[in-house]
Amino acid sequence: MSRARATRVDGGGDETFIERYEDVFRASPAAFGGACGVALLANRALSGVAPVADASSAQSRADVICLAMAACLILTGFTWVALKTKPPNVVDLVGARLDEPYVSPAASADAREELLWAWDAARAATNCDVMAVFTKDGERIMQAGVAANELADPSALSRRVELGPIVSAAASRGAPNNLANLILFPGRVEFEQFFPVNTQAVCVRPIGDGAALVIGSRVQRGLTPNDQRWFEVVAQKLDRALDRS
Repeated sequence: MSRARATRVDGGGDETFIERYEDVFRASPAAFGGACGVALLANRALSGVAPVADASSAQSRADVICLAMAACLILTGFTWVALKTKPPNVVDLVGARLDEPYVSPAASADAREELLWAWDAARAATNCDVMAVFTKDGERIMQAGVAANELADPSALSRRVELGPIVSAAASRGAPNNLANLILFPGRVEFEQFFPVNTQAVCVRPIGDGAALVIGSRVQRGLTPNDQRWFEVVAQKLDRALDRS
């Protein structure tokens, strides 16, 4: 895994000072509010003012306001600690790892170069772990990364695929789709014939009006909106390359 992808998935070694001590910063409002409350009570006890609150006393009114502010800080700190962001689910993909990306023999040299560039760029810049390109007839133009177990035999990669409704809609009607948490969608079964069964997220982008780009990730919700817009640009670039082919 490249350094860029490692950072995207788990924070890597490029985390900031605040990220490194996130728990301390989350609890700091509660600690500061508690310290302020204790200081106010100590000041009240040592100042010689009667301990009974007196509405006519300026110090009593100031103490009440400061205690309310300290209570708000304490509650804010408790809220920040309780609402700590849960890290995304990251799995090891179960399938047949392709040592080299498969590209259809029918693809021209230029198209092959563009397809391999798309794979290298996607896995370096995003949480993309698997990629495939299909025509609307189910012809596999390219597949890279970790494939389904039944594709361990290289000869199986040249066979046509029975596309499901999601990929077929992208290839035939130009309908993009993004499944951020694939396990929640019954339609995930259509991806299991070419992607690992535990793929966590899938993004489907049309390539012109005759093919579809399918990207998968081992990170739940790992393909961000910015990634999806970038995949759309990549699909347009591949469309021109495949047209020339």
